[in-house]
Amino acid sequence: MIGACPRIKWWLVFGWTVACLAKAVRADTWQGSAEVRFEATSTLHDFAGTVRTQPFAGLVTFDDSVAILSATASVAVADMDTRHAKRDMNMRRMFAADRFPLVTGVLDQARLEPPFPRQVPLRLTICDHVQTIPATIVDARLQDGRLRFDLALELSLRECRLSPPVILGFIKVGDLVQVRIQVDMEKPAGADPP
Repeated sequence: MIGACPRIKWWLVFGWTVACLAKAVRADTWQGSAEVRFEATSTLHDFAGTVRTQPFAGLVTFDDSVAILSATASVAVADMDTRHAKRDMNMRRMFAADRFPLVTGVLDQARLEPPFPRQVPLRLTICDHVQTIPATIVDARLQDGRLRFDLALELSLRECRLSPPVILGFIKVGDLVQVRIQVDMEKPAGADPP
């Protein structure tokens, strides 16, 4: 009977540890949307455009009070809008929108905790080319069941294997595109507060 006491103590400690860990980490599927703003240069003048993501779901895990996000979101190339019909048409050609209608981004286990800015890897699929690029979480706010954060990144058209058209033999788009993504996620009804 004396030899059983250490085993009982070990099982009690193990059970208490598991119970503490189970309480500290919780995950729910949150619904998300985002607005993407992109800015580029060209030989004549700079321009900007916007596109909204398709609705998406993301797994938000809370480790104590830190939100950890894993999500996949897509934008339709046909919805990208620079407020100039001919430029939009050329952009859709560059993306081969007829064959590759979506641009998809994946965040995997991104920790949304200070200090900001915080760099995270973003896996992008553009056309049939997949690459991981550094993105920066500029800030994140968790309030009233909503998680909002801004993500900033710089894309090289060349590294994405995109060739923008040259207009009139000399007007062309610069290689680097600045992208800012404003993400808004909402927790499901009935989920425990973070």
